[in-house]
Amino acid sequence: MSDIMISYRLVDEESGNVLLTAEDVRGFFVDQDLETPERFTFVRVHRMEITRKETEGTELQVVDRQGQPIGAYHLGRVVTAFSDAPTVSGDEHPDVDFVGYTCEYPKAGEIWKKWAAGVECGDWARQPPEWCGSWLHVAQTAWFTSGKRATRYDTRETVFLNGIQITTRDAFFCALGEAVNGAGGYFGSSHGGLIDCLRTALREHAPTFRLVWRNFATSRDALGDEFTNAVMSAFQEYGVAVTSEENKASE
Repeated sequence: MSDIMISYRLVDEESGNVLLTAEDVRGFFVDQDLETPERFTFVRVHRMEITRKETEGTELQVVDRQGQPIGAYHLGRVVTAFSDAPTVSGDEHPDVDFVGYTCEYPKAGEIWKKWAAGVECGDWARQPPEWCGSWLHVAQTAWFTSGKRATRYDTRETVFLNGIQITTRDAFFCALGEAVNGAGGYFGSSHGGLIDCLRTALREHAPTFRLVWRNFATSRDALGDEFTNAVMSAFQEYGVAVTSEENKASE
């Protein structure tokens, strides 16, 4: 699978043993919040070490070309959806069905491919607007899978938000994470998450910053006064000076 940008692994959480590797997964990233297990498919399986009908304590890992996990999902129990174990060999790479809990972010699979290829500043804003929730989910998942904490790592003294790009709350957090922590960065995915990041950054003496919020009125209209005021209050409480500007593009 060396020519494939990403692959997927099913891993036993307790032992760390790899139970299955596949080139892709189908039906796992879905457009609804499922509270019951559903069928999903590992596509072109290259390794299969599952011998039981049900397997407890599993994790689905998104793996880059170097074999490093860039994302992880706790699945818990998964159940095989086949009666006889398929044959996996050098020439045979079958699709294998399982039943388990799925992920509610439908575009995450496509975004993981972009993530593995390398994320640049502004990439999130070049996707369709309906992708923002999935992009934010991938950014947060990748951030914590890499071992980073909910804090600030970048050292720039001034960061910029372009309000024209901020059309939803998810877009706000995509833009803020990138502004504060660089391409693919995370700095909260909700008001509470933002406060966690600000509080941790202050406690750990992370580099402070000044926020220049360009086209502020445009984003305020999109986000609403209540949410915008709550965000501004959080910045003020934790010592982030915010300057609003109008009719300017982001740097």
